[in-house]
Amino acid sequence: MKDLKPHPRWLLATLAALAVGCADDASTSHALLTADAAVDAPPARPRVRLLVDADRDGTVSDTGDDETYRASWDATHGAVFLANVDDDDDDDALDGADDAVNGEADALDLARVRVAPIAGLADGATGRLTLTGPTTPTVRVFRNDGGAWRRVDLEGETLSTDDLRAGLELGVESSDFPTAEWPGEITLALAVTRGDEAVGDDRVTMRVAPFVVSTSLDEATRVYATGGGGIISLTRFLNDLGSITGDDAMELEVIDGLDPDWREADHGPDVWTQDYMEHGWTSMPGGAEPHGMNVVLRTPRPDRRIAAWTRRDFVGPDRGYVWRHSARYPASRTHDPSLDSFGNMEVIPPYAGHPFGRVFHGNVAARGSDPKLREFINAQRVQGPILELDTSWLHVGHVDEFASFIPVDSPRGWKLLVASPRAARAQLQAMVDADPANGELVMFSGQRWFYPQGHPMEGRSYSAARTINSILADAELMAFNQRDQAHIDLVREALQTEAGLSDAEVIEIPFLMWEIENGQGAAYMPGTVNLLLYGHSVTMAKPHAALVNGVDFMQTYLSGLMRAEGITAHFAEQWDILHAAEGEVHCGTNALRRIPAHGAWWEANR
Repeated sequence: MKDLKPHPRWLLATLAALAVGCADDASTSHALLTADAAVDAPPARPRVRLLVDADRDGTVSDTGDDETYRASWDATHGAVFLANVDDDDDDDALDGADDAVNGEADALDLARVRVAPIAGLADGATGRLTLTGPTTPTVRVFRNDGGAWRRVDLEGETLSTDDLRAGLELGVESSDFPTAEWPGEITLALAVTRGDEAVGDDRVTMRVAPFVVSTSLDEATRVYATGGGGIISLTRFLNDLGSITGDDAMELEVIDGLDPDWREADHGPDVWTQDYMEHGWTSMPGGAEPHGMNVVLRTPRPDRRIAAWTRRDFVGPDRGYVWRHSARYPASRTHDPSLDSFGNMEVIPPYAGHPFGRVFHGNVAARGSDPKLREFINAQRVQGPILELDTSWLHVGHVDEFASFIPVDSPRGWKLLVASPRAARAQLQAMVDADPANGELVMFSGQRWFYPQGHPMEGRSYSAARTINSILADAELMAFNQRDQAHIDLVREALQTEAGLSDAEVIEIPFLMWEIENGQGAAYMPGTVNLLLYGHSVTMAKPHAALVNGVDFMQTYLSGLMRAEGITAHFAEQWDILHAAEGEVHCGTNALRRIPAHGAWWEANR
């Protein structure tokens, strides 16, 4: 008889099952099999989980979509973190520029990540966090130790067994916004090991919030203008602006254009408040409404001295700052610093395919703006790519010289306003047709022009007054306006086509242009399309048109045009300080606007 070898355990179990089966005791059979399987099964592997606010409800949960979609990104799922570019502790340093969490307010700007407690973790297990993302800007990870935040050293720090068993709260921030090289996405991973044994790992995907340019339809909280020097014409404009904003209960802040830090005492104040800064915002999910901050974008021009106000005075709690320009600011003939002014960067309000609007910008190959500015806006994706419009026919070359927007009660919610020499000529001709005597009424009474630089009479003034008849009979002026109308019609068509606007959604704002030099023009009649909008109130340049029964007929016409759309029109005196220098009300003002209540930019999924 051969020696009997021990039967394999599975064979013994099978024989036992057969024996029991003969006795018709099936339940006992299953019990034995189950008990035997439990003897052989390896111990359950600890579950390693990183959790983020993947469902964008402002909290991080252990279950549901936060877990399911923690490594996803689409219109409805995916975690967001902020470029922490404000200064919550008012220490004159941007919060994202250091390795500290600067108080409770700054902690709110961290996107939370949770290391879920790992049950049954053996002694000696440790965890390592790794981050896949940009080399610049800097993305930092902090850990919350009983309310005290400190930065995690991703190169050398490990999470202890106790950390992993108890779970841990982390916070993530970026020092800056997406760039052309970095689309803003990171992967944060956690690997848990015990000696050489891999215990488990997990990873989450996060995307940094972009800089979003405010649209003129967003709710304004403050209007800015620049003063200084006691200049009579500037004082008149600021007084009018102060009265208008005061009546509307809108806060007005006048920036000191002659502050010694700007070193402008010998030049006079830089009154072009629209041009040296652009306001926007950034946000991440925060519960009932997004959590974020207002952010000011400084003009690329390093030589725009007053632009330093944006860093020195604007930045603070929930007020951030960003500056984009070429490392060596362009100085070639193909670069035009004027195009780096923010009157040359506006936003079409929201429309199909662009729920936060689309940035448009004036540019031509012969004289372009700083490419780093355009590169930055395009890298944000939400409002891009930038719609480039030809402004070569304008002397200054800014898009706000011919286009603006107002809110209206319609399915779209807004209309486009465009400059219209055609409408201006029609208005003047209608005056004469109504009564030939009107042709001798005087336009621009009491106003003046100034001889340009290089002219023998440079700096001296001459009367701007002309009759309606003389303007209509000026063949050169009329021919120039016909050419400019053709240019305006082209950019109007581009804007209409882009946003799908019907002709009924475009309002022509009448004023004439005139040639400044080399076929390039500027507003001859005050450019009333270049306006300040907040709420349902617009402030335009006083037209200084002819008086009919003591009232400016163009002011009456524009007031009626706006009233028909539910807008109240105001008029400010700015001829000498702005209009005569080829600018208008929009050029000389700016506005801080709230983060939209619907500011879920992530739903754009661009």
